[in-house]
Amino acid sequence: MTFARTLRGDVAPQTLGVVDAHDHLIRVGGGEVYLDPEHQLDSVEKAVEEARRFVSAARNWAPSGGTVVDMCPINCGRDVEKLAEVESQVDGLQVIVATGFHQAKVYLETQSHWVNRYSVDKIAELVIADITEGIDVHDYSGPVVERSPYRAGVIKVGTAYGRITGFERKCIEAAAVAAIETGCPISTHTSAGTCGLEQAELLISLGVPSDQIAIGHIQRNADVWYLTQILKTGVYLELDGTARLKYQPESNRIKELRELGEAGFGDRLLLGTDSGKRSYQKAYGATTGVDYNPAVDGPRMLAEGFDGGYVEQLLMGNAQTFFAFRKES
Repeated sequence: MTFARTLRGDVAPQTLGVVDAHDHLIRVGGGEVYLDPEHQLDSVEKAVEEARRFVSAARNWAPSGGTVVDMCPINCGRDVEKLAEVESQVDGLQVIVATGFHQAKVYLETQSHWVNRYSVDKIAELVIADITEGIDVHDYSGPVVERSPYRAGVIKVGTAYGRITGFERKCIEAAAVAAIETGCPISTHTSAGTCGLEQAELLISLGVPSDQIAIGHIQRNADVWYLTQILKTGVYLELDGTARLKYQPESNRIKELRELGEAGFGDRLLLGTDSGKRSYQKAYGATTGVDYNPAVDGPRMLAEGFDGGYVEQLLMGNAQTFFAFRKES
């Protein structure tokens, strides 16, 4: 029986409803917050408000509600107990929590980080334990480990702008071991849409099945020919970063979704908003938020002539397939 792993436990993938494949409800600290305080998302109350908006919009497409994939990984301000509080207060919400690693720069100084001190196999053991036993309540930020009852349902890896650092390569190798062992899907961070093809090729070369991999933030590289080359490897693409007009117009994402669908790749595209800053969430006063995909993208695509079945596939079906584990529980 296939399953997706949420905070509540293992569920049938079709019960996930509308899936926001990459977002952030809680972040209590870490390197990204040090670099930019706008990344601090430590309020359960604000996260509940944001999640309720998402569920309300999701219910226009799926009566059961929806699922937010919280992509804050190891040692980056992840707080699984606060996430569980949020989920418990929002009817119709499910949350999938990440393990794995971000790009090197968010760890600030990596020479002394335990990733550099441990072997790939030891790092993989910690990632696997997050998935199979329970996420450490201290987020692997110190020598004491206390397992929560909440298990991770996706592995994150990330790379720098235009290159894959040694630190990042080691994290990717450990993530690949964990993904193969557990069947857990891998979702990546690309910096401004660079290294997407290299990520896909590296993970596949390490033995991860291509359909277990999603290349994230790739909409920033709005070159449909390039995106097609990545899709030809068999991986998924995640088109997120909604309403980032400082980077590109929204029409670019819509064009990518249209043209890639017409090219026959519509079943391997995921949507997310990556609303990982206070200035990206309505609960903190922004004009856009975590609800953007079901509230804005879906209606816009229909208004622009997209087939309704394809829109539902983008909002729900593709992610329900991708976030299913490739191994039995």
